[in-house]
Amino acid sequence: MNTNPFKVYSPEEMSAEQVMKLFVPVAESLEIGGPEHVFIHGHRGCGKSMMLRTMAPDCQMIATGKQLNELPYLGIYATIKATGLDVAEYDRLKDQYAGLVLAEHSLVSFLGSKVFQSVAQNCMPGLDTTHARDEFRKFVLQDVLPRIQPGSDERAIALLAQALTQIKDAQSMLDILNAASAVLDAMYGAALDYLRRNSFTTEYQSYKGPLLGYRDFLYPVMCRLKSLSVMPAGKPIYVLLDDADNLNILQTQVLNTWVSYRTGRDVAFKISTQLAYKTYLTTSRQRIETPHDFREIHVSSIHTGSSSANRYPQWVEKVVQKRLNDFGITADISDFFPEDEEQEDAITAIAESLKKQWAIKRRGYRAGDDAYRYARPDYIKQLGGTSKNRSTYRYSGFQQLVHISSGIIRFFLDNASTMYAQQEIKDEVPTGDMPGGLSVTRIDPTIQDLVVRTAADELMLGGFDRLEQELIAGVATDEAKELKALRNLLRALGGIFQEILLSNRSERRVFSIALSDDPPDEIMKIIRLGVRNGYFYEAAIGTKEGKWRTRRYIMTRRLAPHFTLDPTGFSGYLFVTTELLAMAIQNPKQAVVLFKENRLGSVVDDRQLALGLGND
Repeated sequence: MNTNPFKVYSPEEMSAEQVMKLFVPVAESLEIGGPEHVFIHGHRGCGKSMMLRTMAPDCQMIATGKQLNELPYLGIYATIKATGLDVAEYDRLKDQYAGLVLAEHSLVSFLGSKVFQSVAQNCMPGLDTTHARDEFRKFVLQDVLPRIQPGSDERAIALLAQALTQIKDAQSMLDILNAASAVLDAMYGAALDYLRRNSFTTEYQSYKGPLLGYRDFLYPVMCRLKSLSVMPAGKPIYVLLDDADNLNILQTQVLNTWVSYRTGRDVAFKISTQLAYKTYLTTSRQRIETPHDFREIHVSSIHTGSSSANRYPQWVEKVVQKRLNDFGITADISDFFPEDEEQEDAITAIAESLKKQWAIKRRGYRAGDDAYRYARPDYIKQLGGTSKNRSTYRYSGFQQLVHISSGIIRFFLDNASTMYAQQEIKDEVPTGDMPGGLSVTRIDPTIQDLVVRTAADELMLGGFDRLEQELIAGVATDEAKELKALRNLLRALGGIFQEILLSNRSERRVFSIALSDDPPDEIMKIIRLGVRNGYFYEAAIGTKEGKWRTRRYIMTRRLAPHFTLDPTGFSGYLFVTTELLAMAIQNPKQAVVLFKENRLGSVVDDRQLALGLGND
């Protein structure tokens, strides 16, 4: 049994009871039900998979208290994480029509198998009847197997004959579902086997196995499935496709083609990506567009946008409280993750002093504004002094930990799990302790600080080292250079943000940059690499002239402890030009020095920190 309330599991490995016990809805704006195709974009760990998993029938039966055939839809959960779909052998066929045909066949057979696997894994509480078994047997024998045309392929003929016998003789629903899934797995495996064998010869070899398509197999099979009386009869099927970035380029085009059919009232695709979806082109080179073909949700933007300033912390609080309660820990969250009292008392004293000075040196509209904006930065600045001991600043307290997680719940839970384990060692809690017995009731501020600082250093140092080693091992020298450039850019921005924090500027909490011009492709490629890997979040903001909007990139607050920045609350942004970005990428130390010495001139607009404030 788990002895750590913050341990993170993959949703596909969790039972429906576990999922519903721990799941907390994110926000109304993340509602993805309805007869439409939806793309859900977000960094790894932001809750996309958990959200899709809760839409599977076993979870919905618990959530609604309804029987399977009473549900408003049938969710088919399928993850692309651990498959052979993205195989290098497709590269030989990517410019040939044959490649698209095989790509569709492999994706159809993969998802077709997932349909039966998902029913077996997520629907059985509602299918344990003789009527259900007989209806499914008839469905597979009359509507599924006849649609697989083996042609002259002796292997396929034998497989179909074997499946036919197994399903006719099946004594249980699971036997029927497993046999149907096995046939489609074999079709999928035959295509992969062909691709691999084709890689050993320079001469093209024709494919002789069955070929399945969406319109002639998967779509009609799912339409027939949803008409069964034991299913949510007449209701739509939602294909909950997780981590679609892992599809190869051809299969991505195939999936886009299916989205373009707009079959949402019968079959709607709910597709999650980790910001690396390869293309929105179809097999005919047409582009699918929002809102005509699909709806699009950016989870990270919802969590970090100004309209959600309080939504994400409130959501994290509910998630954490659920986990603590389930573990028998009754402590209030602010008591479980306490602040460093001595530090907070000192910051409070600075805040009171700023309130008293407001009548003379007012900068905000109210005395409380100045106290909120400058008390913590002033405290960090005072720690510097001549002793240079800013590293003694403690990153602790629930609110700071939430801000440091930077809109990604996984980062909060991973850090909290490590903290809990370290606190157990410090408190000498017996190994194997179970919920309800002796357990941790509080995480010391020193442990909180150590864990988030270690995680920040790992993100900035170890994470890049591993990425570079992987790329170098694959002889991807250009990408390795881009990673080095990204690390330089982050170092420069972190250093500049620290200089701003320690300055006397009117807004000192700065975590983001806004582009004042259009950088060349080589610079944008580096910034987008940072977005894909979770170092930046992308948003938009009005230009200084106010005539159009420009891109804004928010550096992850997970790096706040690495650069000794204040991760909390209101934050400004910095307009930068290509000149500064190029300098930062080439020589981060020089970029910081020139900024500090105010020798960047037109590169940085000093006025914007006072006039162009934004909430990250």
